[in-house]
Formats: sequence, structure tokens, C-alpha cells
Amino acid sequence: VEMEAAGGKMAAFEHMGLDGRLLRAVAELGWAAPTAIQAEAIPLALEGRDLLARARTGSGKTGAYGLPLLQHLL
Repeated sequence: VEMEAAGGKMAAFEHMGLDGRLLRAVAELGWAAPTAIQAEAIPLALEGRDLLARARTGSGKTGAYGLPLLQHLL
């Protein structure tokens, strides 16, 4: 399932393969949908791909890097 994003489609957090505990934490933070950088980076990071991303402050880069890291630790 994908959600329409500005200029394309993005997968919802629930369809990225994240652990339920991370999904609950994301919901508690009020993150209704991934940002563009998260939608692009999280699936790649979960596949074990290397990432190099540049985006504006407040775009969700920390979540884009952090969620796959936490998923790996769980």
C-alpha cells in the first residue's frame, strides 16, 4: 500500500517492515506519514544499502537513519 506524496508515491510506515514497537513509537511521536526522505531512505537502509542523504533541516533525516538502525538492533 502506498500513499500519494508530493511528486510521487511513498510507502506508509506500516508497510515498510518495521517492528511493531517502532510503529507504536512513530505513532506516539505523531508521525502520521513518512516524509519524502524517510520514504526513500528507510526501505533502502532496511535492505542493508549504504545511504548518503542531503535534505533541509526538519525534513526527517534523523528518523530516516534512526528507524532502520533501531530495527536492526531489535
